[in-house]
Parts: sequence; structure tokens; C-alpha cells
Amino acid sequence: MEIKRILVSRTDKIGDLILSIPSFFMLRKMYPEAEITVLVRKYNYEIVKNLPYIDRVVKIDDYTEKSLIDKIGYFKADVFIALYNDAFISKLAKKSGAKLRIGPYSKLSSFFVFNRGVFQKRSKSVKNEAEYNLDLIRKLNPALFKKNYELNTEIVLEDKNREVADKFYNDTVPKGRKVLVINPFMGGSAKNLKDEQYTSLIRKILQGNDNIDVILTVHISDEERAQKLLENLDESRVHIFANGGGLLNTAAVIEKCDLYLGGSTGPTHIAGALQKNIVGIYPKLKTQSTTRWGVFGNNKVEYLIPDYKSKKEDYSHKYFDSYNEELENLLVKTVLSKIQ
Repeated sequence: MEIKRILVSRTDKIGDLILSIPSFFMLRKMYPEAEITVLVRKYNYEIVKNLPYIDRVVKIDDYTEKSLIDKIGYFKADVFIALYNDAFISKLAKKSGAKLRIGPYSKLSSFFVFNRGVFQKRSKSVKNEAEYNLDLIRKLNPALFKKNYELNTEIVLEDKNREVADKFYNDTVPKGRKVLVINPFMGGSAKNLKDEQYTSLIRKILQGNDNIDVILTVHISDEERAQKLLENLDESRVHIFANGGGLLNTAAVIEKCDLYLGGSTGPTHIAGALQKNIVGIYPKLKTQSTTRWGVFGNNKVEYLIPDYKSKKEDYSHKYFDSYNEELENLLVKTVLSKIQ
């Protein structure tokens, strides 16, 4: 079968999208002449738009479900690949008219949607999300996948993004300082430190280390919350980058830093794709662990697992129950050893 057009969907969070980049790249390696269209959420559009091997990006938020289901057949896809599946994506796959429909077999309905499905049981979390995605691409043509395999996790920044970052650094960070970027806030997909714990951590990192400045990367809607983090800190050395523009502006700020620190969240995966030195704060719970959601394709990462010894951690809580002064001191030591 000749494959001329491929539709691939990844319509969930930023980190999930970053961990799908190796799959997008492999589709191009396998089918250099095919037209590749990616379905994404609006907030991820900028990342995929800049990938030189993607022909078209569709923001599903621009359509009602009914209108996109009605129009999906216009792409005349030979292949539909669902890297992430839900009821809406299943409807799109069926309505696409693609002869080959690839996705994870999970609920009973998925067996009626995908004619080249893959049994994955992702909830067991035995491999990285990026590897689960690549397994779906491999299903398209295992021999061709093996022959052309190459790992690529890169995101592509534009000059306009770097100009934003350059101006921010020039306006805030004195020349010669080491820069630690911290992304303190998360959407709740995994456990995190409390705001006051970040404040205490930053204070200890800065004490006696006059050559370090800290940048907090936050969404503009969290700017006021970030300001509260600065209470009782030396505000001349802690700077807030509150991004109300494109996501790649935050990526450009991360690109210029000496070390990045964050939990299991999108900006952490952006730092990974940029091959930055990283300190990651992750839970040990299988479905939130570094095995499943750790940075992919970057060996410059050190993880702190606050609950690694805990037998009573409550995973319904947003914040680590077992984070304490001993772990805080270990985190400070790790940061200082990696940034110097």
C-alpha cells in the first residue's frame, strides 16, 4: 500500500506532546515523501508548527467536535495514528476514511476503531511515554521503522523567541551570574512542592552563593502567586518571567539558563528537549514516576524522589507529604553541585 498522507493526533498536555516528537520525526524518516498532518491543542500549536518535517498542524480547538468530524475526511489520509485516544479521537479516526488506523487497544470500543491497534497497558508504566508512542509508529511498518530508526527530541525556537529571552536576561540578570530556572507551578498531574517550600529552597540555594540568580518561569495568570513566593527573599536575585505570549518564549528563557529545576510538567520536558542540565522532582508512584514520565533522550538529569522511602504517602494530595528538611538539604546540595 502506498502511503501518501498521514494524520497523527496528540491532543493532550504539553509534556505529552514533547514526548511525541520522536514519533513525529520517525514518521518523516520512514515516509520522506508523505504529507504529515498533526492534530494538537491550541497551546501546543507553536511547538509542532516549527518542526521542519511536519507539513500541516491542525488546532482542534478551532472547531466544534461535529465540524471537525465532518471535515476530517477532507484530509484523505491513508493512515490515522492516535498517540493518545479518547472518545472524540476515536470518532475522528473512524470518520477519517484512513485504511490503516493505529492506536492503543484499551477499552472495548478501541477494537472497533483501530485495525492495527497495539496492546500497551500504559497504566502499568513499564516504559517511558515516548517509547509507548514509538511502539505505535513501529506498528505501521516494523521493518521500515528498524531500518530508519533515529532518535530526535529537538524543539525549534525562532529568533523572535530568543529576542524575548535576551531582553529579559539583559534587563534582570547581571553578567557573569549562573542562572537557575525554576518552574514552580504545575497543573496537578503529579505531586509537587508547596509554594512555601519553594521559597525556603530558593533561600537556601542563594545563601552564601552570590554568583547565582534564580528565574521563576510561570504563566501570566500565576504572576501574583509567584510574587508571593518572593516574600522574605532577596528580590534583586530572583526574577519572574510571567509568560503571556507563546510557549516558545518560555523555552527560550530555559535555553539560556545553566540549570533547570522542576517537577513532572511540560516545561521540564521542554528543558529535556533543549538538552539542559536538569534537576527533576518526581514521585515514586508508578503512573507518575520517572520511568513513565521522566525526561526522554537527555542523560543530564538528576531526579529527587521525595517519597522514595515513604510507605504512607497519600497520592490524592497535590503536594508531597514526605518532603522534609533532610530532603530539602539534599535538593540544595544537588542543585549547587550541578550548577557550579
